[in-house]
Amino acid sequence: MLNLNDDYAMHSNRFAEVLACSQGKPFAFDHGGMRTLHFDGRYIQSAMRIVAPDELLLSYTRAMMAFLLAKQSPRHILMIGLGGGSLAKFCYRHLPATRITVLELDSDVIALRRQFVLPEDDERFQIIHVDAEHYLSSMQHTVDVILHDGFVADGLAPELSTEKFYRRCSEVLDDDGVLVSNVFGTTDDLMPVMTRMWKAFGPKLWWGDPSGCINRIILATKDVGLMAQRSALVKRAEQLDLQHGLALGEFVDRLKTAHNKSDAEFDAIAGYDAGATFMPY
Repeated sequence: MLNLNDDYAMHSNRFAEVLACSQGKPFAFDHGGMRTLHFDGRYIQSAMRIVAPDELLLSYTRAMMAFLLAKQSPRHILMIGLGGGSLAKFCYRHLPATRITVLELDSDVIALRRQFVLPEDDERFQIIHVDAEHYLSSMQHTVDVILHDGFVADGLAPELSTEKFYRRCSEVLDDDGVLVSNVFGTTDDLMPVMTRMWKAFGPKLWWGDPSGCINRIILATKDVGLMAQRSALVKRAEQLDLQHGLALGEFVDRLKTAHNKSDAEFDAIAGYDAGATFMPY
């Protein structure tokens, strides 16, 4: 989720026409070799390079792949929120042994899947038109990774950012599973969300603010594992950057953690501005 930039000013008349024709539904807009997803005239929800549809173009999507720091070969990824399908496409292409299930409430978003060159459903890829909260409440199995990117026009869907929701995410994760949550806004917006995640997962939280956007990516784990060792994270990020070009090394440099911190220390750390230095483990 990004603010519209100067490039849109160059296409303002055409964008206004497409927006008017959308009749309040999600829509795609092509400009400068890009295709972007919009819910209204304020924000970019997703972006795709038309000649390279599987590329992770936005920095926050690359940062969300940080689950690979802890889960190198996930068996099953559950994605909450489809958007333009950037993460779904990337994982489908680069993690061929992984099953991917995508939950999306808005049928109009799903209807754009061909415009954003999403794969057809098959034995390891499925998009389900469903309320994610209800789906999680009825799950009888666990998953390795949850990628939580469930946005509406104004930001993170409120029902997908409650303490109850995060506790349920913890319950359906494997014992060494990872939740990656994309949140958006000012510190005043972020702190309540992070506090709810703290209550659900305890101090096993790591977060960073990717460059070039006002998103925050939060990783919550059930088992500290590799995440507790900064040197191991740096080495793993270097390997992933060589393999997938994710720029995770930069994201690791921005990571902060609640691990081994008190409630008061967490409150102070979580309010730091983007780009603050790595908090010592």
